[in-house]
Amino acid sequence: MKITGINHVGLAASDPEKATWFLRDILGLQYLGSELVAAQKTLTLMFQSSSEPEQVAASRLEILKDESTGDRPIAKFLAKKGGGIHHLALTVDSIDAALAHLKEAGIELIDKVPRIGAHGTRIAFVHPRATGGLLVELVEESH
Repeated sequence: MKITGINHVGLAASDPEKATWFLRDILGLQYLGSELVAAQKTLTLMFQSSSEPEQVAASRLEILKDESTGDRPIAKFLAKKGGGIHHLALTVDSIDAALAHLKEAGIELIDKVPRIGAHGTRIAFVHPRATGGLLVELVEESH
């Protein structure tokens, strides 16, 4: 298993519009677009993590906007904890190799097989019980 860096930090905002305004208009971070992840009923709003126009940051900030009636992961997180960091996403060179490594190590997974995430990526989540309370997403970028 090879981790190649931080892909993004997932942010659950109690007011996604205000969070978008703050990142884009106040901090000057470039808005990269949004995508509805229909299976999770979550709209993702992606931003660069650097305000330098010539510097393309490898890691991004992702605002998560719940599009459900309150029974999905983001709605549950907001109800329990309010806004904040929801998850840390790490880029892996091979999601299949990463999952095999974690399974072999006896690590509890939310996703035992990869699924399609935002922007055509292949993703899998590690259960917080296996990480000391951190929700970790593994991301294999589409090529």
